[in-house]
Amino acid sequence: MITSKQVKSAKQLTFSYFSIVAFAIISIHFALLETTLEDFELINATNRLQHAKEVAKEVLSENDVQTISIPPFSHAYIGKELLPSDLNIPDNLPKDTAVAVGSDDSISIESEYFIMRSDLTIGNDKKTVYLLYYDDIYELSENQVFRNQAKQLCITLLLILISLFVILSISRRLTAPLSELTNELEDRSVTDLSPIQPPRGVVSKELLQLVTSFNLYSERIHQLLERERSFNRYASHELRTPLMVMKGSISLLGQSNDPAFIEKQRIRLLHASNEMNDFVTTLLSLTREENLTNLSPRALGHDELSSIAIEHQHLLANKPVEWRVTMNGETTVKAPETTMKILIGNLIKNAFACTEQGTVTIETSPDSIKVIDSGIGLGSKPRGVEGFGLGLLIAGDICRKYGWQLNHYNNGSQGCIAEIMLTPGDTPSEPQG
Repeated sequence: MITSKQVKSAKQLTFSYFSIVAFAIISIHFALLETTLEDFELINATNRLQHAKEVAKEVLSENDVQTISIPPFSHAYIGKELLPSDLNIPDNLPKDTAVAVGSDDSISIESEYFIMRSDLTIGNDKKTVYLLYYDDIYELSENQVFRNQAKQLCITLLLILISLFVILSISRRLTAPLSELTNELEDRSVTDLSPIQPPRGVVSKELLQLVTSFNLYSERIHQLLERERSFNRYASHELRTPLMVMKGSISLLGQSNDPAFIEKQRIRLLHASNEMNDFVTTLLSLTREENLTNLSPRALGHDELSSIAIEHQHLLANKPVEWRVTMNGETTVKAPETTMKILIGNLIKNAFACTEQGTVTIETSPDSIKVIDSGIGLGSKPRGVEGFGLGLLIAGDICRKYGWQLNHYNNGSQGCIAEIMLTPGDTPSEPQG
């Protein structure tokens, strides 16, 4: 695992990269300069020796000599044995090609000469002639160029140091807001999810995007925490209710031997246990990863919807409210009966609780499921996860899991409509028989 001590800071990285680039530029510059001077020297020497070759051919043919001097810097020798003894001449010297050779003498330890071997016809004989070229003025000029380049190198290094100082200053200004942001995050408590303000200094576009992304991420975490708090706050109530019913029924069973009374308590226990089992099953399914593509589509029938409504009919006790189920075509869903029982049941339960008189209609179509009431509407009482216990919180989670959309809006006349918009894959384009 990489620790913070193993990672370099932005200033260190800037210094390292800039030093590498500067060294590379200087090295390339001097390599190109040296290569250019050597190439130019070789071209000059080759042209000089070619000229000396023509002169030597003419002069040696007219004069009976073994060596001649060709002004200003060339010499010609017939035979290798006449060459100066201090020259380091290779054995496999190519023909008509200028080759640089070294010289070891008392004046200059490393004097550079250029030599060319050529076969010339002198008189009626073909002889091997060695042409030697040495320009001490050119060598002196070359050394002066290198000394001048050394001065330029010192100036270049000074400019690089100044540039490095400027770049480090700029880097420090650019990284200061990021360091401030890092320190602020380190000093924050784990429970502090308040938005972060952009740091002071030179703030770049990337830093603002980072702050915005972090704030959005914190907001999502805050929403998840609030959702968990709401879940825990209402789950205890929703799950405690059937437990209280079960506890009360068990206590009443010991007070009477009347078969009708015992049967009534048994039904209450069965209803409470089934309700609790449905809640637990649905909650566990929401936290469990499932492959929804493997679910088989099934038809949502009138009897299933009526059965769900009947389970919550006690909320309409002593209220002049009627409910009905309206089927506008066949509705096909990919969800278990238990899940649909919790989802639609919570919407029906809210509608029953918020309607004092009138009607509650469960209306289905191939594209949607609606619970329409003539109650107090959205504007008279807060709705959502705080509206009626755990119900709408679980309903929203179920819709998100199955890719559906849960909407609430006011009815045109009175009350509100809770609508589940089904995905195209869960609804047929036309009723199926």
